[in-house]
Amino acid sequence: MQLKMNLKFDIDLDKYEGEDLVFLIGTPGSKWSHAHIIMCEHPDLNKSDWSEVKHWDSKGENIHGVVKNTGGHRGAYWGPGNMYGQNFGRLDLLSKKEFVKEFMDAFENWDGIKIIKSHWFAYNIDYLNSVFPKAKIVMCYSGDIESFYWWIKSGGWGLGYANYAWYEDDVRMLEKIKEENGYILKFAIDRDLDFDLLPRSILFDKVGLRKTKLNTRTEIEQHADPRVKCKIAVYAGGYVSNFNHLRPSDSYLFEKRRKNEI
Repeated sequence: MQLKMNLKFDIDLDKYEGEDLVFLIGTPGSKWSHAHIIMCEHPDLNKSDWSEVKHWDSKGENIHGVVKNTGGHRGAYWGPGNMYGQNFGRLDLLSKKEFVKEFMDAFENWDGIKIIKSHWFAYNIDYLNSVFPKAKIVMCYSGDIESFYWWIKSGGWGLGYANYAWYEDDVRMLEKIKEENGYILKFAIDRDLDFDLLPRSILFDKVGLRKTKLNTRTEIEQHADPRVKCKIAVYAGGYVSNFNHLRPSDSYLFEKRRKNEI
């Protein structure tokens, strides 16, 4: 017998396609949380999932002995072992309603644009996109070793928030970082997307956030337009392959067509 699942907020689930969602994807240590904090500076972002419980900062000394903030987490994180997304280890088994319920449970209201962030999204980006075709997908990338090193430097297994128990140990953590990066790169490369160290204003534009004083790129204001600390690619839907990455000799069918046309 299937239990009735009630949603926290009233929406037309049949018509809902994730038009007010931004899926944030990155490996542990990729500095994707910096992308999250930068995006949340925009006034249209819903931060009602933030709280004192869902908050963490890491401090460390630089080479000059100065104590600086080396990382920080804000708001809900979805995935096994965390407050939300316990079943995200098998995203491909979840229905749209199950997804939406998990998303909604973290927020105090459903206004504005919501960022939903999970390391586990990397394993099923195509399925996530098929369920929510109008959601923006922000993919963050740092190298495998770089990500692992930064995760360790920021606290590793001693991180106060979020929960990384699913990764088990250092060996599995590095293996999973490599695996997640592979899926992220494949999804982006298949769609001709480039990864760049984006200024805040460009990131806002790519995510489709409305123009504000933060979306400025005048020469004088460049100093106030910080760059995100990891490379980012944004998928906003509408992809149609143009096969620009193929040469005729790379494909039997292309080669056959070329010979027939000579």
